[in-house]
Amino acid sequence: MLSPAVLSFPPPRRRQAPTRGLSFWLLAALLVFSPLPFGSVYAVWPALYGVVVALAVASFVLQRWHRERGITLPQPSVVAASALALGVILWGIVQSLPGLFPGLEHPAWAQTRGLLEYPELAGALSLVPERSLQVATHFLTFLVFAWLAFWLCRRGRNRELLLRLFIAAQTSYAVYGLVVYFSGFGSFLWFDDIGAANLVRSTFINRNNYATYVGLGTLAALALILRYLRQLASRETDQRARLRSFIEDVSTTGWLLVIATVVCFLALLLSESRMGLVAFLAGLTVLLLGWSLRLPAGRTRTLGLALVSLPLMLLALNLLLSGDQTMARFAHLFENGDLRFEGYALMQEAIDERPLLGYGLGSFESAFRLVRDETIPAILRRGHNDYLELVMELGWPATIALLGAFGLLLGTALVMSAQRQEFELALLFVAATVQVGLHSLADFSMQMPAVVLAYLFLAGAAFGSAPLRPGQSH
Repeated sequence: MLSPAVLSFPPPRRRQAPTRGLSFWLLAALLVFSPLPFGSVYAVWPALYGVVVALAVASFVLQRWHRERGITLPQPSVVAASALALGVILWGIVQSLPGLFPGLEHPAWAQTRGLLEYPELAGALSLVPERSLQVATHFLTFLVFAWLAFWLCRRGRNRELLLRLFIAAQTSYAVYGLVVYFSGFGSFLWFDDIGAANLVRSTFINRNNYATYVGLGTLAALALILRYLRQLASRETDQRARLRSFIEDVSTTGWLLVIATVVCFLALLLSESRMGLVAFLAGLTVLLLGWSLRLPAGRTRTLGLALVSLPLMLLALNLLLSGDQTMARFAHLFENGDLRFEGYALMQEAIDERPLLGYGLGSFESAFRLVRDETIPAILRRGHNDYLELVMELGWPATIALLGAFGLLLGTALVMSAQRQEFELALLFVAATVQVGLHSLADFSMQMPAVVLAYLFLAGAAFGSAPLRPGQSH
């Protein structure tokens, strides 16, 4: 007679999730640690990140080949946006090539040949060819990073872990900035303080750049909270059961996201960045309004629309915490003007001289010296308006192509946020684009590699969350 043990079948093995691999952890390291060295402002860091990104992509491709899986492509509009960005990168490289278009080079090259008595000196479209080549390679690194973020965020477990690591890093940097602010430490990281100790700027040199960075973290944490609230409201249970579930979630792990949101927003307020605050509140309004309009009609949507008043409440909180300093800076702006506005007029003059070819990617400082007059006593290394600076460096055609790439991404994300069931990450990218787009009108935060990587990660998370098309695999 057969025993029951013989007749029984072994329990099915639980399918284990595939390992994340080296590419995942390299991208996570860039995301977490890029703000540490002053926002990665110095050129050595993007160069290092290029090596890391190349290694991560090679590891990812080998991992896909080993598992016999193909490489997933995003929506056609995202591919088109990448092609436009790649075209701009190639144009930056063309600007750096000496002797390629001798009839179109900047007249400064002819003057240089005459002063040096060196007629064989080959000129280029760019005033500083080596700088143009350097910045073009940085742009290429950012583009490949965005694709890597998309590929890794195709799998939900990767996407969720990266989002939580991003928010945890944002909170950690905010806590550091707040500790320095309230304790009055006389050091900046491991260096002697370089000024502005009465402001929160965390590991960034410029508080406006940090305001953009921490604003992205605040929006990301809030987007996850909104996603949870929507999922909770859609559960097919009575109101008492949903309330009990909400209390249980908040009392266990949910409070972490709430704390992260509050800490990051407090750091943003105490940075006292005027445009940083305005841009963040604009992005926040887009996030809350878009989320509310996607809720079903009834009490839930009414509650969501009530949240749209949150930016006004936060503005009142800012006036309460640092109203004197903020209002004083606005008053100074209205009474004495801003040196940046004087620079904008000179930048427009420079653009009119070379509207199509530009002065070379990354050549703003050298180009601005040619048009600077007595109204600008200081040497401007950056234009404090990314749009004018791009036109000045690249020319109108390449700038329109680059802005068109971001426009395609924004339009695609808007469609996703209106049509997808899980729409919060797409809406988060829309809000982030509004924030960085507005702040770029008066500052240069998108020239900080740490800010660029954070923004492109949110893009990868948004487009990576799109459902798979037929024939695609994670």
